[in-house]
Amino acid sequence: MNTQKQIFLIVILFFAFVGSCASYAVMDLPFRAPNQEEYTKDESITRGALLFANNCRTCHGNQGEGGIGIQINRPDLQDQDPLKLKANRDLLTHTIACGRAGTMMPSWLNTYGGSINARQIDHIVNFLTAPIDPALLDELGNQTNKGWLEALDFAINLNRAQEALVGGDTLDGVARVHGIGPRELAAFNGLPPDSPAGLDAPLAKNSSIKIPPTPQFPEGRSVTVYTANETVRKLAENQHIGAAIIAEFNDLPFKIDVKRGVFTLLDADGQPRFGLFPGEKLALPAGATYLTVAIDTLEAVATAHSIDVSALSGLNKDKVGTVAIADPLPAGLVLALPDVVKVTAKGQSIEDVANTYSNVTADSLAGANGIPPDDVLEIGTPLKLPDDAWGTSPGLGTRNPGTACVQYAVPATVFDSIMGNAPAAAGKPQVPATASTDVKVEAHATDWTVTADGQAQAINKGVVLVAKGASVPFTSVSGLHTITLNGKNDPGGDLKQGTSRTITFSEAGDFKVTCTYHPDMLAWIFVK
Repeated sequence: MNTQKQIFLIVILFFAFVGSCASYAVMDLPFRAPNQEEYTKDESITRGALLFANNCRTCHGNQGEGGIGIQINRPDLQDQDPLKLKANRDLLTHTIACGRAGTMMPSWLNTYGGSINARQIDHIVNFLTAPIDPALLDELGNQTNKGWLEALDFAINLNRAQEALVGGDTLDGVARVHGIGPRELAAFNGLPPDSPAGLDAPLAKNSSIKIPPTPQFPEGRSVTVYTANETVRKLAENQHIGAAIIAEFNDLPFKIDVKRGVFTLLDADGQPRFGLFPGEKLALPAGATYLTVAIDTLEAVATAHSIDVSALSGLNKDKVGTVAIADPLPAGLVLALPDVVKVTAKGQSIEDVANTYSNVTADSLAGANGIPPDDVLEIGTPLKLPDDAWGTSPGLGTRNPGTACVQYAVPATVFDSIMGNAPAAAGKPQVPATASTDVKVEAHATDWTVTADGQAQAINKGVVLVAKGASVPFTSVSGLHTITLNGKNDPGGDLKQGTSRTITFSEAGDFKVTCTYHPDMLAWIFVK
């Protein structure tokens, strides 16, 4: 009897449980599902903003304002009309996955050699097509959305987590190109010091190699060879033998962290210093050599080492033969140097460091670090990046050959019409009848705008006549550009956003003005 009651109770409880689940599904899920969908979409937009900050801002700017890449924070891509939204999503998906043929936009999809997967591309597309929220404003007072505000926050945090290092010669590098270290290590261990084959021959595994003494290790020390491919040359570099020799020869205090394998210069108080100063003179011990690079000449090598070029060429007659002092030397040539040699350390200026970043100038980099823009810094000095930095400059990279996902290729004319780009006009235009006396050229995301005597001309269709000797200012209102005249880039380097450069046309001729980064940008300046 009790068993029957228990069974009856279990059945009643089972049906009550099933009924409550059904009621929950009928009553609660219709309300919860839209909230879950909205939450999932918001999370996708946030992930897209982070992916953009990590991968896309270098070319398109922290807020999508356009740099080397086109402007992509724009109302037409955020239009929520179902047909336009679908077309925009398809275009963005295929463009991100496959890149743009003939431009620096690469294929990003991992199956086409890129670094992100299809789901991550979907996050980026959700981010780029998210609607504007009228209640949200960016730092310029323009209406924006949560995704672009998050992208800017991510970019600022990434900038604060990174440091730009002042590059240049190190003692290890100077020792390497001057052959200092391997010979001394070989001689100290009774090995043939003058045989390249001997310096590069594998050392016996588990053998012990003695390291020459230093002020830190006056009794010397030894290391054990643990791998079968270790050589005298590799061991000398890993143990900083050459750097230590040069440092002692120049009375530069130093220490070596044996466990971490780190060589550190010290100041007069025994505190670590970042490295050498650009222009610092280093004396080299007798027997130093020099390994040439492709741009070297006898004259350049002699100047860099403060020696007479005739002494250098005379000491290396068998290697240089009749090569003129200003002619390039073959790379990889080992030149003997006179016994009294001083080499000048080469390093980067603040402007040099700034030029490795897309929209960073010497002034903005110096300002972020509270130093003068012309200050001379030790090699290895870490510098904080400005909050608005876009990241490392991509430079003139390889253009997309258009071989990825050909089935989705978007013809250039179709892409230009959708994205509002003005294609470069073909052929040379007619020369204006009269010369202009006040001319300026402004670069926007993907166009040159020429203003002559106060009159702005159509974008990418500017044509102006000036007198020989006229000076024309070029300004980047937005984006990163090159000033390319008849196919040759201005030696001043990239024209960064917010900067100007004046070019004086001292020669008569016809000058086609383009931008290496943006093939559609075009203007003409005729000089008579």
